[in-house]
Amino acid sequence: MKDLWTRLLNRGDALETLAPKKERAWDTKVSAAGKKRVLISDDSEGPSSKPSSISQRHKVSDSASAKGFDLRRLVVRSANGARRLHWASMVGLGAVVIMVLLLLLTSPILSIRQVDVEGAVYTDPVRLAEVVDDLDGSAILTADLDSAKKKLLEIPWVRQARVSMHLPSRVTVEIVERIPIAFFRAVDGFNRVIDRDGRILDVIEGDPTEFTPIIGTGPNLSAGNFAEQPFLGSAQLINALPFDLLQRLKSVSVTPTGDISLSLSGNVEVLFGSPDDFQIKLVGIVNEIKRQGTNRYSVLDVSSGEPSVR
Repeated sequence: MKDLWTRLLNRGDALETLAPKKERAWDTKVSAAGKKRVLISDDSEGPSSKPSSISQRHKVSDSASAKGFDLRRLVVRSANGARRLHWASMVGLGAVVIMVLLLLLTSPILSIRQVDVEGAVYTDPVRLAEVVDDLDGSAILTADLDSAKKKLLEIPWVRQARVSMHLPSRVTVEIVERIPIAFFRAVDGFNRVIDRDGRILDVIEGDPTEFTPIIGTGPNLSAGNFAEQPFLGSAQLINALPFDLLQRLKSVSVTPTGDISLSLSGNVEVLFGSPDDFQIKLVGIVNEIKRQGTNRYSVLDVSSGEPSVR
């Protein structure tokens, strides 16, 4: 019996030596027959080990939560830093663009060094040169092209104007001039050249041979102003005449009461009357001339709207 007890003790020591990390409890029990039994229990598997395991799990969970919070905080800080870097980059880029634009605006590379003028024949060369000089040498990107166009339209001969830029240094001025139709002598003895709108294009001393004369004394108007009736009506009538009649037209006369008459080749006088009902009267003139043919007549009267000859 003693030897058995000794062997059991030695076995227990050996087991403890092989598994030193586990705590064991020894319990000796005596049976009814007087035999002793040794019970070995591992504390790590007992009830007392469970609370320790739960505590360790809580510690691990808390540690993981702390690490997750730190990670989220790091991500948020990184995102905020990225946004700040993005906005700083945008501001820096905007500043660079502004500086480049300022350099371009003030650079002589983009200044106007050539101004081309097209379509100017009768346009006042002095006033045209003033517009060109204002453009020449200015920065092409900030040049006031609209102002230049307005100044051109103020010149009496100019009907339409266009000013366009061509990078890096050229500007084109395109002009459509008014077409002179007739002239009349004013009270001051000088002739006024007018277009179809009655605008005074020029004031000249002599009688131009390429325009139709309007016989009758007109008002003293400066170039750029507009003539009123009956001179306006005379210009409109001349502009509306068919080509065949325009070829026969020698002059237009106006009376102090405002009536208009036409002098045609072949010693024919057309009494037009007041400057109204242009279409009806013109149709009457054309039809009556065709109807008369070679018949001799000296007066064609359409002043009432119903043509008659005598």
